[in-house]
Amino acid sequence: MSILEQLRDARLSAGLTQGALGKRLGISQAHLSDIEKGKVSPRLSSLIEIARALDHEAILVPKSRLAMIQALLSGNPSAPLWQVDDRERED
Repeated sequence: MSILEQLRDARLSAGLTQGALGKRLGISQAHLSDIEKGKVSPRLSSLIEIARALDHEAILVPKSRLAMIQALLSGNPSAPLWQVDDRERED
């Protein structure tokens, strides 16, 4: 799922319309719609601001740890973390 889809889902889960979130952020509903649809490429600072307005945080994750983070966030007990391929790990 793309970051834009995740932000849209977070907005919907928070029960906010594009207009309400746009007002909170100081941007128009139309501009927020264009961001969510991928019609415009927002700056990283804008994505961080949108995420924080939705009580989320954008973070950088090393590629070598991505599978582990995704498994942890999935909450899927059938894929325990000890089964995640972590061969690129540097100890």
